[in-house]
Amino acid sequence: MVTSFTKNRRVWICVLMSGVLFLTMTCLSIAGSYYNTMQSVRLSIANQSMKTAAMVAQRIDIAAYEQFLQHPAKDNPAYESIRTQLSQAREQFGILYSYIMQINEDGNGGKVMVVAYPPDRTLPFQIGDPCYVTAEQIAKIRTGQSYYSDIIRDPVYGVYMSAGAPLVGKDGQLLGIVGVDTDMAMVEGIGEEVVRNSTPVFVFHGLFVVVLIVLILGLQRWYRRELKAAVGETEEHYQDELRSVISSIRSIRHDFVNHMQVLYGLIECGYFDKARDYIQSLLKETKLLDLTVRIANPALMVLFHTKWEQAKSKQIVMQFAECPDPFESIPSIDLVKILSNLIDNAIDAAETAEGEKRIRIACRREDKQYIFEVENTGTEISPEQRAQIFTVGYTTKPATQSCARGAGLPIVQAVVSKHAGNIEIVSEHGVTRFTVTLPIK
Repeated sequence: MVTSFTKNRRVWICVLMSGVLFLTMTCLSIAGSYYNTMQSVRLSIANQSMKTAAMVAQRIDIAAYEQFLQHPAKDNPAYESIRTQLSQAREQFGILYSYIMQINEDGNGGKVMVVAYPPDRTLPFQIGDPCYVTAEQIAKIRTGQSYYSDIIRDPVYGVYMSAGAPLVGKDGQLLGIVGVDTDMAMVEGIGEEVVRNSTPVFVFHGLFVVVLIVLILGLQRWYRRELKAAVGETEEHYQDELRSVISSIRSIRHDFVNHMQVLYGLIECGYFDKARDYIQSLLKETKLLDLTVRIANPALMVLFHTKWEQAKSKQIVMQFAECPDPFESIPSIDLVKILSNLIDNAIDAAETAEGEKRIRIACRREDKQYIFEVENTGTEISPEQRAQIFTVGYTTKPATQSCARGAGLPIVQAVVSKHAGNIEIVSEHGVTRFTVTLPIK
């Protein structure tokens, strides 16, 4: 009871941590989308505002403005002419304010000379009022460049972004700065829209986590029930393999969440070609694992899944042919004894192969008999070794203090003899194949 409780607790902790991590990554993704969208909109508006400021500067009547500078007053006819030009530009380009300011003599800040603003706004404007412009912006103007500011939130003038371009006289002298202020209230709305549009994605991912938890717990219970019903005694002898399967399921779940997050990020950033390549690589990696799901016998499915994980950890390619027959005429424990020992030997042999490290497993029914094949690359078995290979204690592998050798194949032979079957060994050209044939009773 304590062991079962501990296992269930660990499962719940892993599942909940994965869910929390997945939702956290979703929140970070939404925040990243919000930031990137806001930055893109801001830079787009900034570039457009600088172009607008430059075009407005080109439309200003320089002669009229120079006449206005000689007598900077609102009753000067040149003032109204310049203001009309700024108003026309403001309406044409859809900007909030357009104005001309003069740089202070000390080079710090400026003062407003002429302003055009929406007719529905009443602003306390006077010629010569101070206008905020940084030394860095002034430096750009003096070199003939345009500038833009950050988003400004002012209780009087509203939420806007400023951009400026140099106003140059006929003789090339700098007369001032043409500034345009663009309404940025809509950008705030864009940010809110991004968050609103991301809410369904967040809810979907939350539901996905819940469904994933239910599926994992259900799959875990299904494994226990099917294994107990179909394998019987094998559950006691091969609990390590079952734990390995459950561990691999957790690993698959964890990897799946990571793969989904990577794909979501690639698609969100518009890297559709990279997302397609990523999916193709995933399909290649999961092809062998998908075949194990089509194995009808639950005991063999568990065994093959475990051995596949072991081979993968040693960089050995393990290939499975489909096994649609449930092999009900042979006890599951006998099937596991035969194939587990043959596959273990194949893994040891393939691990020493100098070239391709590969194992192929096939289980099928032909007429009145079952055929099980385990083929591997690696060192060949000589005829002299084949004569002794089923002797208890004999092994072609080096003995170790921690692991007894020479017990696997005698067990296989004992089970095969029990069912009046036979074993055929072919070992040539760097490939060894064991074929077990069992009659169907």
